[in-house]
This record gives sequence, structure tokens and C-alpha cells, in this order.
Amino acid sequence: MIRRAPSPSVCVDVPDGHGVIEVTGDEGGSLLLLAGDPAFLEAGDGCGSVGRLAARAGAGAPGLAEVKELTDWLGSPGLVHDPRTGQIGPPDPEYLRPLLSLLAPGRYVLRAEVAPHHLRVVHPRALRVQHWYADEDLALVTTDVWPPRDHRTVRRYRDRIRAGGELPALVALFPTPDSRVGYLLDGHHKLAAYEQAGAAPLIIRLTPQAPRPVRREDLTRARPAFTDGTGRHQDEALGRVFASMRAESV
Repeated sequence: MIRRAPSPSVCVDVPDGHGVIEVTGDEGGSLLLLAGDPAFLEAGDGCGSVGRLAARAGAGAPGLAEVKELTDWLGSPGLVHDPRTGQIGPPDPEYLRPLLSLLAPGRYVLRAEVAPHHLRVVHPRALRVQHWYADEDLALVTTDVWPPRDHRTVRRYRDRIRAGGELPALVALFPTPDSRVGYLLDGHHKLAAYEQAGAAPLIIRLTPQAPRPVRREDLTRARPAFTDGTGRHQDEALGRVFASMRAESV
């Protein structure tokens, strides 16, 4: 399989993030925490919308006007595309500030790319481990209602995609630059529209510049949540995942 060179990236500091959204782990297994609570566990070993996310932050979070401005921009971001190389210029971090302010403090790397052909969409059942498969180039784990219920919005994006021209953008958070599994933070309606249009989506990737190891306290809280009521096979798989992540935790 031939892979094209990654698109240019840009670094952005988030010194005062609310910490509502945090990803820990690596390409072998990662955990998405929302408001400090383990929400999605992804196992790469083979064995939400911005408005809702902002609401978790409470006072000081981006207001509705800021969130709407971000949503409008993502619908038509105007990213520079080089047809010779297929690379897409990095997004301006300032447009993403309402979302960036919800992340855990730190430095993040931003880049944009058109998803490879083999894209898998994973919609998790509540508190269940997710798997992806090695023959897939990229998998996105949804963090909001799937499929989206606002069919009118999906159709509007679908018609725009089919008409050609500028593509709307999704935003996904990845634990490491090499991770092929990311958490879809914004763009569920757009992703559904891309699927209906049979087109590869434009994705803005957010990645911590220094990957965050899974913390022991997070694993302690996550295990009972993810193993409650699971079957024996699922529980054994989770045990292997947690054992592997615990060995690398801090």
C-alpha cells in the first residue's frame, strides 16, 4: 500500500485549557476522557459535538456565538490544497480556539488531510471497548449520536460535497501522530454526508505534541465502568487491554 507524505502541520499552545477533553495512551490502546470521566476506550491490538462538549466546561467555556462561528468555519474552512502533492495546508489555530480551549493544557499539533480510502466509522455502545483492524488505514470513533438525527443538515452537507468545490472539515483527536484511530470531536453530520456522497472526508487532526501515557488513576476508574455487565469474552479482552495499558501507565 502506497502512502503519501503527511500534510504540513502547525503547533499551537493551549496553556489555559479547561481539560474537558483529554486523550491518553498510544496506538496500542487509548482512552478518551470527557470532564475527567473515562468515556471511550479504544484497543488497537486487534484482540460530540462542540456545543455539548462546551457545556461540560461550565463557566468560562466558549459561548454559543463562538461555537456557531467555529461550526460555520468548519463548514467552509478554505484550507489550501496542493493538487500536485495532494497535501493540504494546516488550519489557522485561531479559528479552532473555541474547541482548543476545551482540551487539556499543553501543546498540540494540527494538520489537515483527506482521509484514505479505507475509513471505518466506529459507533461505540456505552462504555464498551472498541477494536479496529489492521487492513484499515483509518478509523474514527464517534462521540455523539450516530447516525445523526438531523437529516436536513446531513442532506445540505451531502449536496454541497457532491457539487464539488470546498470541502467541509471534521475534527478528530488522536493520541499520537502515528495513531490510525481517532476520536471524532466535531463533524458527525458532515461525516454522514460524506458517506452518503461516497466521498473521502477532510479531517483536521489534533494530536498532543508529547503523547500522554495512561494514568493509573484513570485505569482504576475506567475498569469497573467498562467491565460492568460485559460477557466473559469481552471481559477477557478488556483484561488484556488494561494489563497492557497499565504496564505503560504513570
